[in-house]
Amino acid sequence: MRVPLPLATLSMLGVNTVLTLWLTARAESVEAWGFTPAHPSLLSALTSLFVHAGWLHWLKNALFLGLFGVYVERALGAWRWLALYLASGLGAIGVHWAMSLTIQPSLYREGLVGASGAISGLVGYFALRFYRRRVRLVWASPNRWGLSVPMWVGVLAWVLLQGAGAILEAGQPTPSAIGYWAHLGGFATGLTLALLWGAGAQGEQEYLLECAARALQQGAAGDALRYLQQLPTTDSPRVRYLQGAAWAMLGDPDEASPLLREAVQRALARGDDAHAADAADLLSELDRLHTLDAPTLQTLLRTAEHRQERARALRWLETLTRHPDLPDRPEWLLLHARLLHQQGQPDAANAILQRLIADHPDSLQAALAKLEGRR
Repeated sequence: MRVPLPLATLSMLGVNTVLTLWLTARAESVEAWGFTPAHPSLLSALTSLFVHAGWLHWLKNALFLGLFGVYVERALGAWRWLALYLASGLGAIGVHWAMSLTIQPSLYREGLVGASGAISGLVGYFALRFYRRRVRLVWASPNRWGLSVPMWVGVLAWVLLQGAGAILEAGQPTPSAIGYWAHLGGFATGLTLALLWGAGAQGEQEYLLECAARALQQGAAGDALRYLQQLPTTDSPRVRYLQGAAWAMLGDPDEASPLLREAVQRALARGDDAHAADAADLLSELDRLHTLDAPTLQTLLRTAEHRQERARALRWLETLTRHPDLPDRPEWLLLHARLLHQQGQPDAANAILQRLIADHPDSLQAALAKLEGRR
């Protein structure tokens, strides 16, 4: 399945790079675009998210924006990603401003620039949405736990470092160049939006699906079913497909077939052609493809043709035409012959046409087969 480009992430990287290039030699412009707690405004809060103190400042932020932004955008889509980014940036500015009025007065007349608060919001969303993910160290052995770190451990360590920095700096007369409070404010905003948008449940469902798919790859169908039973909802095409595949692996086609049929129908209804085709393949292997209704089969075959998967369509048609009592068998035989002709197999196509004429002599398709056989 084709993965869409992370357009929002790439656009934000591009905009910030262009502005950094433009403002590199203009220190006064950077100050003018920054947010100063002594002179707060919504405009300066927004503009401060797009300017940086220099190339090193931007490159560090760009690294984290690229790392977290792509994953978050794939989960949210471009527009919600942008809403998360801007809301987190403004949340970061709000916390920074509040702290300058209370805990850390030394920030009051200092300008704040940079996208790190907004990026911290992406980290906050990522922390909940992908909390089950693990980061494997480059020198790690894949068979030992301590050498791959759960993602939440890394995020928690980062939050603790930001909190420690903010507390230690609170009583200092001169602030450092790191906006600890802005980082914490952005993270809290992103985490709050993640909770409101149900990111935790989505992450858990994705994790269970990955575990089930991995169990199937390892031949552990029972484990796959146990993972799938933990899902809060089981009506997605992928869940139905995995359930059907597990029962097929356990040697129970009667349990597998209705699940796979439902997977095909739900996937086609959602435009998910890849999962529909995978479920149809498994039905074909079980010799149960003919249990799908004719309109669904026609849609599957049209989809395969559109995706230029004629070899797959030929496999399906070969399975369908094995059943002599199938009402639509003449139609499938004729289509099978035509596809074979298109694939450059005229002898095989003519053999199918002859079978159609012999088995269904009174059908319209047999008459068409006679005409095509004379060409």
